[in-house]
Amino acid sequence: MPCQNLFIDTNVIVDCIIPFRRTKYACSLKLMEKVGEVEQRDFRAWSTDYSLSEALGTLKDAKEERLGLKYIDKQVLSTYDIAQMVIIIDEFRKTPHFEVFEPEPIQQKEIFEKVKHVCIQAKDALVLLSALTLKNKPATANSVLVTRDDRLLIRASRVTDTAHPVDFLDACPLTCTSRSNCTYRK
Repeated sequence: MPCQNLFIDTNVIVDCIIPFRRTKYACSLKLMEKVGEVEQRDFRAWSTDYSLSEALGTLKDAKEERLGLKYIDKQVLSTYDIAQMVIIIDEFRKTPHFEVFEPEPIQQKEIFEKVKHVCIQAKDALVLLSALTLKNKPATANSVLVTRDDRLLIRASRVTDTAHPVDFLDACPLTCTSRSNCTYRK
């Protein structure tokens, strides 16, 4: 079986690095653990630098919300707090079989085109265009966009292969706290 290339959406990355989301969306964590197994030859995961930046922003928002400081306009986190978040992102980046690639520069016209014809948000258009760039490379032509975003999952499937993290697992992890109401439950 050839190695399956997975383009990982930001929400899957965030599920792996924010503690409460590690149990709420355990399928994302389990998939990335499966990707990161050293002996593993089934999967290679890919993402982009801006997805990691978005994950850092989500980490920052979660910390501000937990501290009750989310709606204060000025910077409320210390440089130490932010440096610790960057370390978390850098550690995630070191996952075996996970690579960050820089897609070709994406023109505004292409983003508008995807928003208009695929009916997705602009940030999702960037994800979709990056996944398509990965799919257009000969070595990664079998790539699949992996996301938990229901809208992106369905709408992007019109132009590329898409999957939910649980699609690559034998069953839902028993530790998943959203198992009872998950529409993708196995």
